[in-house]
Formats: sequence, C-alpha cells, structure tokens
Amino acid sequence: MNNYKKSVLTLLGALSISLSAESVMAEYPERPITVIVPYGAGGDSDLTTRIWADAAEKELGVPVVVINKAGGGGIVGTATAAVAKKDGYTLVNAGLSTMLVSPNFSTTPYNFDSFDPVVKMTSLPFGLVVSKDSPYQSFDDFIVAAKEKKMTMGSWGASSSGTVLATIIADQAGFAPKFVNAPSTAASMTSVVGGHIDSAISLPPAFGPHVKADRATILVMNQKMDAFPSVPTFADYGIKGSFEGWSGIFAPKGVPEEVIEKLTAVTAKVMKDPKVIQSYNNIGAIVDFRHGEDWITDLKLTYSMMKDTAEKAKK
Repeated sequence: MNNYKKSVLTLLGALSISLSAESVMAEYPERPITVIVPYGAGGDSDLTTRIWADAAEKELGVPVVVINKAGGGGIVGTATAAVAKKDGYTLVNAGLSTMLVSPNFSTTPYNFDSFDPVVKMTSLPFGLVVSKDSPYQSFDDFIVAAKEKKMTMGSWGASSSGTVLATIIADQAGFAPKFVNAPSTAASMTSVVGGHIDSAISLPPAFGPHVKADRATILVMNQKMDAFPSVPTFADYGIKGSFEGWSGIFAPKGVPEEVIEKLTAVTAKVMKDPKVIQSYNNIGAIVDFRHGEDWITDLKLTYSMMKDTAEKAKK
C-alpha cells in the first residue's frame, strides 16, 4: 500500500471516529437524567425543579428524576453534583445560597467554578412571615418587638442566602434575630405555623400555601406580587437592596457543550408553555428564563460582590 492510500485510509478512519462521536452526542439523552435538589422535599428549590423536570422530560424523551439530598444548608447535595461524571446525566438545582453565598461565607468543597451554569428558571422574592396567630401583624409591630427582645427567625442554614440577606435586612431595621435553621424553607414554615418560632425568612413556594390557607401572614416582601397585592415591600420601609432568590439548573464543570445546548433549547421551549407558567404562578414563583454569557457574567459579578462582603465580615 503506497503512502497516498495510507493517508486516505487514516483520514477516513479519523473522520469515521469523529462522526461516530458526534452521532453519540447527538443522541443525548439516551437514558434517565438525575437532578439533585440539595434541600428537603416541599421547599422552593424542590418545587421549582420538579415543575421543570416534569416539562423537560416530555421534550427530552427520557425520565428526569429529581432526588432530594439535603444537608449542610444545601452544601451536601451540591458537593455531590460537583464531583459527578461530566456527561450531562447528573445535574443539580442551583440557587443564590448554594452557588453564590455558601462558597463565600462558609467552607465548601466546591465553588462557583466547579459548575457550568445551564439555565435560570425562576426568581423568588424573599418575604418575612409569621403565623396567623402571631401578635405581630405588621412589620412595624415586628420591628418594635424585635428591638425589645431576641426574636427567633427561621432560615435554612447559617451560610444560606436566607440568613445572609435576613441579616442585612435586620441590620437596616435595627434588630438582631436569633436564627433557627431547618433543612428547607418548607420545614421552616412548618415551625412558624406550629408556633415554634416567631418568624421565618422565606419564599413564595414555601409560604404561599400557608398564607392561602390562612395559617400565616406575610409582613413584608422584596417586591409586589399579584398573588399578594396588599403586602408592603422592604423598600416601603426604607430598606435598601434587592432580596430575591432564584432557581436554576447547573452541571458539573466540563460537560459537553452539546448537553448545555440541548437542555437550554428544551428549557426555552417549556418556559413558554402556558401550563408550565401557570404551575410556577401557582407556587408564587416568577418565570425568569436566562442562559448564556450575559447571565453568567451577572452571576460572576454577584459572586465577586458576595466574596467581598464575606471578606469584610471576617475583619
């Protein structure tokens, strides 16, 4: 065989391998996808992820299985996803706490650069909630009482976004709460309506059902919502800042770009589905679909700001 024929055969072999690899990737997904929610069942992260998973699996053609792996204020489940195989079959629910707050305010075995951001699904305004039987039925009443005694406030981890942002709110309002951490926002709300704690910093998917069932009262929120039109905002009380969480899907760093493209395209489609939009509205979440470089740049900027804040707090 002359050199020309050898070169042609080598080239054809390489081309065949390349095409085979592309063919395999083009078939993603070929088997069930697991999405880790790093909190307990029933909270905002769990509910927003399950709505996305139910809609996405119809487009992907394979089951999208949501599993709860709570612990460490979301760190345990997120850390598990960080070291998962980089093939797109293990994803993780991501949010302000796990991706931007915890890596800066506590010791975690991962950081923002351990993941590839895929999509943002929803925004969730923070709210301060008390039980319906609480003697504090306005934020003014709550502030007055909180300045006189140490009020308990539910959250979901010492270094969670709930605790960090609630501390910023309390500092501006002139009081210092005693935080009581639970495995999830849902568990924290159970403690509130059960009368075990005075209040909770929480999110609509967790407090919404209790408010609608007349078991809880929202004293103040980050922004006005159609579902709770009469609730004042933090800005109404002169508290500066934006206090909202968000829910998204991240993958371990280094997954094939084709995986991200496929998941992004599917999410773009399902987020326009009126049934999906209504499902999010029903739990008090605001559809806020984002992806790509602009979104990632914003995330990195917020991460840097959180890092600076954490470093100042240590001084």
